Amino acid sequence: MKKFAKVLLVILGILLIGTGISCLFSPVSTSTYIGYIIGLSMVLDAIAYFVMWLQGRKDGSADGWTLAGAILSAVFGFFILNNTVIQAGLDLLIYIYAAIWLIGLGIVVISRAARLRRIHKNWDTKLLGAHWYLPLCLGILLCAFGILCLFKPLIPAAVIGVFIGIGIISAGANMITLATTSDN
Repeated sequence: MKKFAKVLLVILGILLIGTGISCLFSPVSTSTYIGYIIGLSMVLDAIAYFVMWLQGRKDGSADGWTLAGAILSAVFGFFILNNTVIQAGLDLLIYIYAAIWLIGLGIVVISRAARLRRIHKNWDTKLLGAHWYLPLCLGILLCAFGILCLFKPLIPAAVIGVFIGIGIISAGANMITLATTSDN
């Protein structure tokens, strides 16, 4: 990889890490801009993949899939960045998915607790399933929290903002690692 490409990837990686840290310090604000952050991340990702494709073209290892991924990320990224309705829709959709996921996970944990209780009761075990009420309580709490999140979207907003920040920091670190560990 040429020096220009490495420097560009390091700069993009640093920008992503800075964005991720910013998300961690203001998770609720981050979650209200999820759509914009996703669009911007897609555009930065497209630039990085396009640079990698150009470099691969010069040294004979160009991959059409890398170029296709760059184009796809750029198109969707610019589309999201230029449409506030889609940005708001992404924000709301992520909140709803998070709440539904919590409710679904709670139901799974409750059913697991019921199974543990049956095992404990039917086989009269001393250890297996003896504390079946712990996952039952956890499942009920997960369902309640999920239902609460459906009606109060600021609750999952903070959690989602933190996860987005961590994800963006990881992407930036990966970019810097790619630039600093590649040959030449």
